Amino acid sequence: MGFTERARRVRNRRLAHGRRVAALSSCVRLYHPIGHRATLSFLGELAGPYQQHESALLRALVALEASRAVWRAEYTAHVSARVRQKRLGRRVPSPGGPPPSRMGGHWYASTPDVSRRAALHALKLWELQPGSADHEVRVLVRGCVATGGRLTDEQLDLVSRRRALDEPMEVRWPLTLVASAAEAVRPPLGLPA
Repeated sequence: MGFTERARRVRNRRLAHGRRVAALSSCVRLYHPIGHRATLSFLGELAGPYQQHESALLRALVALEASRAVWRAEYTAHVSARVRQKRLGRRVPSPGGPPPSRMGGHWYASTPDVSRRAALHALKLWELQPGSADHEVRVLVRGCVATGGRLTDEQLDLVSRRRALDEPMEVRWPLTLVASAAEAVRPPLGLPA
């Protein structure tokens, strides 16, 4: 059963509310841009207590579907660009991050503020885990959360350098979230900060 069928179950008013909540969790198993637990938690922040209220459950589903639609559009654009590059003989993808087929660490949204909020939400949850990364990464995470994603140039350089290394997932994951939060607060090129 795919995402769309599970989403239909969330909307099915004939099902008990608990089954509809379970269907939302199943949707999140298939599309979880900031991790399963963090995505469910962030949906609660966006929509309200969806475990108890039908209107909040439907708002949570709409938010998840909207993010997934943006991700799918970016993924389709990425695939088209790669096909064009390959036709031109460029077999190695250009640098600039993982392809959007990997959804980890970034909430796809039409507004950067929602992406930033999602990354910060996931970072706050990550901070609650005991000792899962080195001190330098924990300091970066704390700084990112404290400033709402506004990092200094030195911190941004550190994130870039650490992301370029072959780090274990317990280090890569928070660095990806920090980069997502920081990217969402930077102004477009040519505009003042």
